Amino acid sequence: MPVFLFIALILFGIVAILYFAPHLRILNIVDYESTHSPDGINRYAAARLLIPACVSLGSAFIAGIRPDLMVPLIFLLMISILVAVVWIAAGVNRLKA
Repeated sequence: MPVFLFIALILFGIVAILYFAPHLRILNIVDYESTHSPDGINRYAAARLLIPACVSLGSAFIAGIRPDLMVPLIFLLMISILVAVVWIAAGVNRLKA
């Protein structure tokens, strides 16, 4: 359970940095030089990264009740992170114009 809370804390920190300091260029999957609005891309990414953060919080709650489900919940968390990264990478192409 503490693993999921730690991961949720890290993800919510990244979301907060992307949303409240959008001028920072911290995403390595984005070519900021070819965009007109890096602030918009960072806020777009922040909204999408809320999904794995919430999955991690839910996993912490479920793991607290049923510790035998920790391994499947870790895979669920990894899949949610992968989905968020693919969604961000696909959306960046649309926001480049």
